[in-house]
Amino acid sequence: MASLMQEFAEARQRRLQDRADFLAEQQLAREQRERDLQVQSEETTKYLAHAEQTRLAWEQGRQAIAENALESRREEVQNRAEQVSEFLEDLNTSRTEQAIEDSEQRAQEVRTRTFKTRSQLKHIRKARIRAGQADQAQRQQLVQDRAVLTQMQLEDLNKTRLANATVDAQHRAQEFSDRVANVKASLKQIEANRIAEAEAQNLKLKAFRAELGDSVWSGSRSVAVGTPPANPQPVVATKPTEVSSSKQKKKNTKAEIVESPAPEPVIAKSIEVKESPNETSKPSGKIEQFVIDYVSQLSTNSSLLAVVNDRDTVRDLLAQGANTLKVDPSDILNTLLQMAENSSS
Repeated sequence: MASLMQEFAEARQRRLQDRADFLAEQQLAREQRERDLQVQSEETTKYLAHAEQTRLAWEQGRQAIAENALESRREEVQNRAEQVSEFLEDLNTSRTEQAIEDSEQRAQEVRTRTFKTRSQLKHIRKARIRAGQADQAQRQQLVQDRAVLTQMQLEDLNKTRLANATVDAQHRAQEFSDRVANVKASLKQIEANRIAEAEAQNLKLKAFRAELGDSVWSGSRSVAVGTPPANPQPVVATKPTEVSSSKQKKKNTKAEIVESPAPEPVIAKSIEVKESPNETSKPSGKIEQFVIDYVSQLSTNSSLLAVVNDRDTVRDLLAQGANTLKVDPSDILNTLLQMAENSSS
């Protein structure tokens, strides 16, 4: 243990000695560095002083050189300015002389060109006048030729139109004659048909009236009253048309046949109603008013033709009229038929 402590003490002593030696060495090194720095500082100061002196000397020399160079440049610029001034004066003089010569030359050229241009314009104008006169004469000749040709064409066209108009007038006249003949034939045929139909209708109405009278007065309910057939009657309508020609206008009548169907039996106007000798003394106005009142009271809103076609209604009307008006039933029947005829027409 003692040896160990002794070793520790010796080691500590050695470390302390090493530290003291190190500090001494560092102190010596620092002093040496300070001396070196002092020497370097002195040398630097001397160098800077020498450099400053050198710079001042160089600056003085450069300034002197610059002054000398500036003076020489001034002299050179002055010389060049004098040379340029002389050159410009000479150039201005030469240019003025050249401009005068050029102006005189251009004036001479302008006069020459003007004279030539005037001569050319005179020749061109004369040539244009001659060409215009020739063109005008040619156009006049062309216009005259076209006028003659146009006149000939117009004459030919007028002749052609007159010939066509004559032919058309002949065709229209022939067509008019044919239409007139056709219309006359159609009218004759229609008239014949109407007369035949009217006669047939008259016969049918007479038979219908006789049958109606028999059915009313006979008292037989087994015989039905026949309804006369409603034959369509042709109606002739004339429509005027104008046919124009080159000299006059002719009127043409075109017949058109229109058939109108009659849904109800028609009583022809040509039927004759026999009246009794004392009919003029009968109160026909009262009978007509009675018939109108009777028809208006019917629930079916029937017309006079429907009443005439209904046998039972006619019998009832005659019976009520005879009892109410105290007249002959034949007078009531004649009045009813006449009113039905008037209403249908």
